[in-house]
This record gives sequence, C-alpha cells and structure tokens, in this order.
Amino acid sequence: MDYILLAILAVMILLLINQNRKRKKDTQNLLESLSVGAEAVLHSGIKGKITAVTDTEIELESTPGTKLRVVKQAVRSAQSQTSEGN
Repeated sequence: MDYILLAILAVMILLLINQNRKRKKDTQNLLESLSVGAEAVLHSGIKGKITAVTDTEIELESTPGTKLRVVKQAVRSAQSQTSEGN
C-alpha cells in the first residue's frame, strides 16, 4: 500500500517538474520573439506597441507619444502585426 502512495507522489512530482520546464521554455521563446512593431500586453495589463528592444528591456508605446521602458520579463503576451487579421 505504501509503495502505491509513493509511486503516485513520484508521478505527481514529475508532472509538476515537466509543467514548470514547459512554462519556462514557452516564456523564453516569447522573450526571444519580441520584435519592433509587435503588440504586447504586460502582466500589469498595459497594452502597447513595441518600439525598441534591447537585451534586457523593451520600449513600449502605450498611447501616441507615451513610451515606457520595461524589463522583458514583464511581457505576458505579444502578437506581431503580420498575424493580425485587420
């Protein structure tokens, strides 16, 4: 009986580790794919267009003439202009 519980616990731990690795890989791919002109949403909910990208920061234009410099890790999602249907 104890072996079954230990096996279930081991499987649960492995699933958690696998999900964490996948999440980190997805985040890394997102950060590497950031480009000028893409629409981005930050974790804080701010939306805007990326106007500049450096190794650690991006510049985001939320409204015309208002530019914010934020760290790349603050980006929740990004969508390039070419993938928009408008």
